Amino acid sequence: MPSVSLRPTNWIREDVIFFSQHGPFPSYLKRFHLSDSDYCSCGGIGTALHYATECIYTVSWHMRNPAPNFEQEWLKRVANNLVSRHNIRGIV
Repeated sequence: MPSVSLRPTNWIREDVIFFSQHGPFPSYLKRFHLSDSDYCSCGGIGTALHYATECIYTVSWHMRNPAPNFEQEWLKRVANNLVSRHNIRGIV
């Protein structure tokens, strides 16, 4: 069972939105029936990872797309990298 740290983090709203994937992403809105489609305007599935790695509308903030089996490890590395978190804030 994973342990939970009681140490406070210095995350801002955009960090929480991206890493929890509870934000203005089409896949999230569709899941709660707030949108008819889970597709991004570019045609891809509108997840947080999509916006960070492949969406044509966020190309200025793109990061390298992780292999599917390393997605969790990628998220951990991005969360611990201040430059990557700065890019995420531009996306959200």
